[in-house]
Amino acid sequence: MKIIIKLFFLLILNSSFSQTLEGRVLDSITQQPIEYANITLMTRNKGVYTNSRGAYNFEITKHLYDTLKISSIGYTSKYIVLNRYKNLEHIKLDIYLTEKITELDEVVISSRKVNYNKRYTLGEKRDGNAGVSSLIGYETCVLIDNPFNKEGKLKSIYIKLIKRKDAEFTASFNIKFYSYDSINKQPGNELYNKNLVVKPKNKKYTLNINVKDLDIFIPRQGMCIGIEFIDPNNESKKYDRIGPMFRFTYSTEENLTWSKYRGKSWKTGIVKFDYKNDNRTGNVMIGADVLMPKN
Repeated sequence: MKIIIKLFFLLILNSSFSQTLEGRVLDSITQQPIEYANITLMTRNKGVYTNSRGAYNFEITKHLYDTLKISSIGYTSKYIVLNRYKNLEHIKLDIYLTEKITELDEVVISSRKVNYNKRYTLGEKRDGNAGVSSLIGYETCVLIDNPFNKEGKLKSIYIKLIKRKDAEFTASFNIKFYSYDSINKQPGNELYNKNLVVKPKNKKYTLNINVKDLDIFIPRQGMCIGIEFIDPNNESKKYDRIGPMFRFTYSTEENLTWSKYRGKSWKTGIVKFDYKNDNRTGNVMIGADVLMPKN
């Protein structure tokens, strides 16, 4: 009888044993905190963000046979196998990320100053009024084609948004810029290695963002602009309805949109509209004002 009672209490203790991984994500050289870093499970879409101090708190109780991915724009990702912590309860772990070393294309140095003074609007010939929602942690990316086949300077970008009437939480946007990988037909390398976070309104409007002073250049092959729905303070709940919604086109054109969850792999073809069996594709309505050289 005593053995049975002991086993009973042992089971209770094991079932209430909560394991938490917490600490800070820091730059490996400067020791400065990395804000908005993504910490996510590799086999499940579950994760958290670091706050302004680089701090995080992640419960790993049911995920000890999984791996955590820690990623942030401008840094090389790090992976942590959770099985090593299976006998520990509260784990303090500071994580150090190393800045990415980007291989630059060969450039020819010239004393002639390039004047970017001719403005063009790219990516805004599409039309549509479909609203599609996203979730916290998901990044939606769209290709901005460059019909001029020469490098231009980004002046501003804008995002078409629609109000989500039943929204319980309004996300912030982390805006990212990539080259276009024409071989794999997806976003390529980062063109800007810092977070650009804005707080949108949950209503139908065009969100304009001036980026002229950031010195972001659109390559000859075009560029991809990504919008990640983020919750910087991890305040939203699991089943919250998130606003605002992206405005999408209805078209039969080639898919120009991709998505990924917290730094994982890109997935193609985010939305399909089966309207009257015409299998139309939905592309996010994101545009850019670009300055091109006069000559």
